[in-house]
Amino acid sequence: MMDAVQFIPHVKPMVFVSHLIEANDTFAIAELHITPDLMFCEPEGLPTWSSIELMAQTISVYAGYKGQTQGLPPKIGFLLGTRKMQLPCAYFSLGTTVRIRVEQSYLHEGLGQFHCEIEYQEHRFSAMLSVFEPENMNEIIGKLV
Repeated sequence: MMDAVQFIPHVKPMVFVSHLIEANDTFAIAELHITPDLMFCEPEGLPTWSSIELMAQTISVYAGYKGQTQGLPPKIGFLLGTRKMQLPCAYFSLGTTVRIRVEQSYLHEGLGQFHCEIEYQEHRFSAMLSVFEPENMNEIIGKLV
């Protein structure tokens, strides 16, 4: 188990992964402990609509882990969209842990698609996420401003 923050370009309060449990060339598994100090947390817990961010950050952990094996720092990536998002309950309860698994189904020139799943108690949340990691972030930002 490794601290997931070392693999992502995020800082608190915008961190939604606690630990990297396992990773290889095709998938990663991470966990998040649901605590009151998480951004978006409510008295009932963390709203499950935040699942898209948990999944996206686990993809970022996956990419950061792969990059670190090549001596590269974490890179910024973009969430382009999601399909087939399933949210079987409204909140992740305080004091619980969710397990997030992402598996790469497609990757070409920075454009990727991942099948994502969250295990929470007896529930399974799932979605397909499309992401983009540009080769040269400065070039992209220059085109935006």
